[in-house]
Amino acid sequence: MIGLVLALVVVGIVLSLLGLWIFSIPIGVVALVLFVVFLAGWGRRSATRTPDTPA
Repeated sequence: MIGLVLALVVVGIVLSLLGLWIFSIPIGVVALVLFVVFLAGWGRRSATRTPDTPA
């Protein structure tokens, strides 16, 4: 997911340099939301505990 965030940031910067800033604003917002979701840990596999087996 972090790769997607970085790709969206790069696309947003390139579009803003080309003068298409109206398209880069929503792309930047999506990248920011995905980064916050990544930091919150959504989409990660949950840690599973294996029960202790008696000897």
